[in-house]
Amino acid sequence: MNLVPLASVDASALRWLRTAEEPAEYTLSAGDARVAVVRWPAAGGSASSAETAEGRWTLQRRGFLTTHLTLRAEGAPADAARITVHVGLHRGENYHRIEFAGGPRYRFHRAGVQLPAWQVTDDGSVELVHIEPVREGRALQGAAVLVSDAGLAAKELVALLAFTWYFIVLVWFEDETLLPLEQAMSDLELR
Repeated sequence: MNLVPLASVDASALRWLRTAEEPAEYTLSAGDARVAVVRWPAAGGSASSAETAEGRWTLQRRGFLTTHLTLRAEGAPADAARITVHVGLHRGENYHRIEFAGGPRYRFHRAGVQLPAWQVTDDGSVELVHIEPVREGRALQGAAVLVSDAGLAAKELVALLAFTWYFIVLVWFEDETLLPLEQAMSDLELR
């Protein structure tokens, strides 16, 4: 099934669904219409790709001490966008920064302490996108995606949706990877 432009679907009914296990693949859909696909070519790596009717991108995590994620149009010499990852409070601000080259900047953060949901807001704290992950056991199966009227006005919305989903999946995969280690440490403490 071909991908359709985001502007051609009901953006109030968006959802990410896991469509392949190994390697992982998630598809953004509205009803039966497929809008985007994010794929990981190999298990355990951070490099992936995103495809939409509007374009194709490569996605990757870079850096060690100052981690950031990049979104690059396929074949382009420079990054189209970057997520700068902030762990904990950074200068009194608790969010990650999304910057499109020569374009807008957004804040990306958890919706709350107890909520597994994520939000994309502008610098004035106006919510553009709300993403509610859905899991089965510990496995991430998908998410409901709510786009506000302000979010619909963003020309880079489809890239923003693919890029933020990439980030969420990476975080989730890292949590799944740490679970056996946490269990082993707990077992050692019980002895």
